[in-house]
Amino acid sequence: MPYLKAKHLTEAEKKRDEKVAKSTRNLVFINEKIKFQSEEDLENYIELNFNQIFPDLVLIKRQHTINTQRCDLLCSIKSVKQPVIIELKNEEDRGLISQLTRYRKALLIEKPFAEQIDYSLPVKLIAIRLTPRSANAPIFHEDNYTDKEASKFEDDFCLWEFSIDVEQNKDIAKFNLSGKTYDIPYPIFGFPGKNLNSESYSKSLPTFAWEFNFRLDEKYKKDFQAIRNQLIAQPKIKEMVSTSYRKVLYGTGEGKNHKKLAEITNIPGKNVCLFLWLPTSVDTKSERPVERFGFVLKDASNPLSHDSVVEWLVSTKETLNNKNTPDINSEVAAYGRYGGLKWSKANLYLANVTFRYTQDLAKLEEWKRVAKTSKSKALNQVVNSYQNNPTFWLLMYVLKGVTPETITDEDRAWWESYKTQTPTHLGWYIDLAIKTWNYQINKKTIFQKKIASKMTLLLLKKFMSYMTNKDLKIFSKRDK
Repeated sequence: MPYLKAKHLTEAEKKRDEKVAKSTRNLVFINEKIKFQSEEDLENYIELNFNQIFPDLVLIKRQHTINTQRCDLLCSIKSVKQPVIIELKNEEDRGLISQLTRYRKALLIEKPFAEQIDYSLPVKLIAIRLTPRSANAPIFHEDNYTDKEASKFEDDFCLWEFSIDVEQNKDIAKFNLSGKTYDIPYPIFGFPGKNLNSESYSKSLPTFAWEFNFRLDEKYKKDFQAIRNQLIAQPKIKEMVSTSYRKVLYGTGEGKNHKKLAEITNIPGKNVCLFLWLPTSVDTKSERPVERFGFVLKDASNPLSHDSVVEWLVSTKETLNNKNTPDINSEVAAYGRYGGLKWSKANLYLANVTFRYTQDLAKLEEWKRVAKTSKSKALNQVVNSYQNNPTFWLLMYVLKGVTPETITDEDRAWWESYKTQTPTHLGWYIDLAIKTWNYQINKKTIFQKKIASKMTLLLLKKFMSYMTNKDLKIFSKRDK
């Protein structure tokens, strides 16, 4: 199904969407923390409120570039015209000090805006970043502190932090810097229990999303708002609406190789459906054990409500229909030709997607012995999948923050109990899809580390195979 592009907008709609973009989707609630949706949103806010936040400074230019070196804000102190460079960060960045140092050098060589800047004075270098989520974490990456101490301009650096807070029972976010607070008049997307009223929400929608929302039955609109707020709050998410305005997709793109998070369909003559990309059962060859799942709900409840009870999960690339939806007499799970989960009872979803994993070490050793004796490649692969199942490690990471290096007996015991009583409310699956999305987007995957280690080992083996015995003796002598 084709999706709408910017070229499908009229000039009036483009201007409206630009206005909407400036006033919405600037603040998001993600990982228990409020932040700007992007670094550009942070810069926009600072620029609009610069005189209030920095009353002693003059903003000369934003995103000024000198010989490929670009700074966020080039400023000067009002009273003496001392040059000031401000770098804003919405996330952790280990190269802040070197970045500011490079721009300082470029600035002093070029010396732009000489009438507004006194270059006989030292350049003040200011880095400002969002307070880390963990109270025990350093404000800046430790590399920045090391670089600052090693720099001969150490006294010219300032490392500041800002936070975004919301007062209890109030909807206005506060930008907090150096003990002073300033209002941020933007809605907070993804904030629990904070939904805009229907009129305000409708005005906050870009044209294509507004058309999709307009075609929804009134009984679904409030729940669509709640889900959409969560989805578009996620990093690198794009909202894509079909040309028929009957489907909206959330992901990095519409293509086969793009990552996806969720899809909502509103096809005439059929029920509104929510599809989520969730962990699924795979063999060890898969680096992304994630598939698209639809939901069969109890008592035909609201398909967009977090409180709806899920009876079945169905893996499908199409819509839900009689061919791919299990009936009441179905088994608790069914698997495809290559071991992928076709459908599952909701309360056994976790157990069913990790059926290729075992914690019975005695049984695993027996399987290994049999596989080694038989010399069967297929059998060895199956045994390996029961030991190093990527779906299991993905779920342990997103649900408990556990990796193969940190897992404990207590974690394993928790899993054995939890997997047999998977929560069945739809909100739990939405939360799982969002955690899985962030896991993939942030590339904090144990798979990548394992794959990188395997690739390093493979390259080393290949390198050693090309070396002659004479080469090895030379290296051995050098080592001595």
